[in-house]
Amino acid sequence: MLTNDRSDGLLTAPLQRTLSDYVADQLRQAILAGQLKPNERLVEQEIAERMQTSRGPVRDGIKTLEAEGLIVRQPHRGAFVSQLHLHDFLEIYTLREALETLAIRWAIQKASDQQFDVLSGIVRKMESMAQHNYSQVDATDLDLDFHHTLCQISGHTRVLNAWDSMSGQIRLVVLKHRLTHPDDLRVRSVLWHTQIVAAMRMRDTEKALKELHVHMAASYEWVDMMLKAEQQANADLQV
Repeated sequence: MLTNDRSDGLLTAPLQRTLSDYVADQLRQAILAGQLKPNERLVEQEIAERMQTSRGPVRDGIKTLEAEGLIVRQPHRGAFVSQLHLHDFLEIYTLREALETLAIRWAIQKASDQQFDVLSGIVRKMESMAQHNYSQVDATDLDLDFHHTLCQISGHTRVLNAWDSMSGQIRLVVLKHRLTHPDDLRVRSVLWHTQIVAAMRMRDTEKALKELHVHMAASYEWVDMMLKAEQQANADLQV
């Protein structure tokens, strides 16, 4: 039963959640930046001491990243940074395209021209970035900002929630792709995003989906090439 007694803990709950979110964000950034390596064990007490907090927020932060797929918990061993394999990359890309396909269909039906202006503004930032020296981290963040906004303006809440839930994995995979293809933003990415927005402004669903598929296909080719190389390497080891 609620009372007027402010010592019942109600006022501390938002602070606890905020601290948990902060811990999750710090761990997320460390994983995406490569400071925490795949298969590295995460010890709650060590993290809590380094971040000068209690174990509760650390435990909650780790649970958040478990839900995002960046951390995996192994029975009787603890929490570890996820090791994403090439088949995981393929699953991430295919699910991402399915979500963004639905987002485009809904956005074309429901989004306003002003909302498309927001997408165009992000593309202009890409154009500006491409004319200067830029980090692949910044290019990746701007790319994901575009696609997150696409899901947002679709008005499809569950598409946005699903995209957000795997955004950490998407960012990791996109960053790896950009590190392998450092000129991607300059050579192809600006054009692809420009064409997607142009088709959406025309309310041309078929063309917008075609442009999205072209954008995603380059990543499929990259993953497929690496999968074949991995399979060949494994075959050579067995000879």
